[in-house]
Amino acid sequence: MQKNKYKYVSVAAMVAVMLLLGLYMWMTYRWEARDLSDRAGNQLPWAMFYESYNRAEILSKGDTLSLPELRGNLSLVSSVEGMNDVLSRRYHSEVSLDTIALYVDSLLSVVNMDRNFTVMEVDRDGKVLRSNNDLQTPTSLKTRVFSTRRDQSRGLQLALNNPYPTLGKRLSPLFLASAIILILFGAILIRLLRYLDEQKMMADLRNDFSYAMVHDMKSPLSSIIMGARFLHSGKVDDKPQIKEKYYSIIESEAEHLLALVNKLLTISKLENKKLILNKQTVNLEPIIDDIVEKAKAKTTKNIDFIVDLLTKHVLADEQYLTEAISNLIDNAIKYSKDNIEISITSQNSEKYVLLKVRDNGIGISKEDQRVIFDKFGRAAVHEQNRKGGVSGFGLGLNYVDQVMQAHGGKVTVQSEKDCYSEFTLYIPKM
Repeated sequence: MQKNKYKYVSVAAMVAVMLLLGLYMWMTYRWEARDLSDRAGNQLPWAMFYESYNRAEILSKGDTLSLPELRGNLSLVSSVEGMNDVLSRRYHSEVSLDTIALYVDSLLSVVNMDRNFTVMEVDRDGKVLRSNNDLQTPTSLKTRVFSTRRDQSRGLQLALNNPYPTLGKRLSPLFLASAIILILFGAILIRLLRYLDEQKMMADLRNDFSYAMVHDMKSPLSSIIMGARFLHSGKVDDKPQIKEKYYSIIESEAEHLLALVNKLLTISKLENKKLILNKQTVNLEPIIDDIVEKAKAKTTKNIDFIVDLLTKHVLADEQYLTEAISNLIDNAIKYSKDNIEISITSQNSEKYVLLKVRDNGIGISKEDQRVIFDKFGRAAVHEQNRKGGVSGFGLGLNYVDQVMQAHGGKVTVQSEKDCYSEFTLYIPKM
């Protein structure tokens, strides 16, 4: 639930950022479009002024109509409106859209603006009465209307027919920056969600680990408690053989618990780089012979060991290397069928001595091979425990991995489900 809450908050934050960024980009686009429209529109009154001035000069010769008289102290827009109004009423002369277009074209070229436009005459409702061409489209960017009548009944307007390359050029840095921000934010969000998933997975693995560890420790503890109570009862005081048997059981189970605790402590030291290895030249042959004898004594299964050591000496810490090899053989016995064949071989490579432990057991799935060396790697351990399968809580292979890393080497696995598993220890020569 907590993880889902963080996910929802993260996704909501992402959506909010995208909406705010989208709103900012839209407002910026509107501002840039308005600025482009205003810049183009600012050229239209001057074109109207030149056009009306020329018509006034031609039509008002010898008449009372003159430019200074009409303009007075009026603004450019007001004087253009007045001139056109007088020219229309007195001389029935209307604006020439083609002439306006020529002037606008020249003025736009001076200010380096796109010259694909249409000059339109519109009424007070914005309806187009006439235009100098038919290039305008519904997507054309229109300027404000400049009136040619005192009663505002008619006016001129420019339609920029293809403003988007110019807008795109002006907005491209913003769009690029926004895209980078979105990509970075998206990457951070994805990483955060993956981190939450990893934390959830680790929590689940820890829970499984705790369950399996308690399950594994419960059995020897129960045996120790029951044996101690039975001995304390005095019922076997006169039966030394049975008494000795119970002492042996208690001692064996206590050693088993101590081994588990020591393994945990060793892994912790290895992970924190606090374990000091005592490397020396080690003879593999007596180590493996001893491990094989103990393995045969501890199981009731039929085991056939094949040992072929082409290289018998390695540079390693004997104690930890012995424990690592023992873990591999214990696993081979646990995860096997009734008849077991375990092959132990060694050979030289350029930088390493390769020690291989191969069995004919149940094998390991591809999915489990990716996690079996993790500290909480399950390899279906928890599920097997609950179904009455092999006991254990996944420390053995992590121990092997940590020991090999401490030696400067590594451990790898090759396996096929229901056929075999082969673990290879890479022990550095130097």
